[in-house]
Amino acid sequence: MYIDRYVTVNNKKLHFYMMGSGPALILLHPSPSSGETMLPLAKQLSSNYTVLCVDTPGYGKSDALAVVPYELSAYTDFFHEAFKKLGLEKPAIYGSATGAQLAVRYGLEYPDSVSHIFLDNAAHFDDASANEIIEHYFPDLTPRLDGGHLTQIWSIVSQMFQYFPWCFTTKKYALNRPQMPLFVLQMVAMDYLKAGATYDIAYRLAFQHERGRYVQRLKVPTTIFRWENSIITKYVDQLLAFEFKDHVQPFVIKGDAEERNQKMVSFILGVSERLTDYKARNTVMEEVDSIILEYIKPMENPPEIQQNGQHFQEAWQLLLKNNPNVSAEEAQMYLVDWYKT
Repeated sequence: MYIDRYVTVNNKKLHFYMMGSGPALILLHPSPSSGETMLPLAKQLSSNYTVLCVDTPGYGKSDALAVVPYELSAYTDFFHEAFKKLGLEKPAIYGSATGAQLAVRYGLEYPDSVSHIFLDNAAHFDDASANEIIEHYFPDLTPRLDGGHLTQIWSIVSQMFQYFPWCFTTKKYALNRPQMPLFVLQMVAMDYLKAGATYDIAYRLAFQHERGRYVQRLKVPTTIFRWENSIITKYVDQLLAFEFKDHVQPFVIKGDAEERNQKMVSFILGVSERLTDYKARNTVMEEVDSIILEYIKPMENPPEIQQNGQHFQEAWQLLLKNNPNVSAEEAQMYLVDWYKT
């Protein structure tokens, strides 16, 4: 069981889920999701760790930073202040994708304030490849009353597991694998909807940071997970082609997704034996207030999920019909709430 909490730094709230006991372990999520997606992993690690699944500022239930960030250090500086306030003197940090780059940057900025870094879905892109990807990877998904952004989002998530990068749909970038189940596509699409128009801020900065030279500079014990059949295996291997000092080590996992998860969890649990317990469960944590949206649901359950994503358009039109004069941003909040419940 987890607790749902905030900590406030400079009038901005950082939200996190917390469970377990033992050394502190921060889980940093991919974009554009939130700490909620880390809860299944947190549950597996909570036997040995006090686990905090943190919402990156501007995602999930965390406030956006006061100023739009132009580099990842804006996030890690905020994290550092929040972690100090929580009594987290030297936590371990696990990060996946965007979270991995945040973990790298945190380790570079605050090497004496982290005990171990676990990098999952961390990669290296050369400048030319990164620039080409960034140019096409982050379309404007600002909510529109005509619902056109919903079609864009469904196209992105449908292509995401068929091509990498998703925006290049040629044979060269094909992953040649079966499409993911509908519930997975829906879950990822909901992450985009929850993040809204600013979904790309940390996402884009992380892509720009995805360079092997930063990992080379780490002075903190670091593990880089490499697993078969990842959609970015090619780019993880480009990272592992760099020369690292002995405290930065790869952990190669063969097998299917279940085996990968089991071996990764077992490894992370083992590291806990040499770390210091977190005992500062102090009173600076704030409880999360429930927010109830007031709107008219057209019917109890939203339209059933469809392979072509048309269910979002149907739900959108029903919401607008029953809630006239709302903005596109408000309609999007209602859409997220309707499918959530």
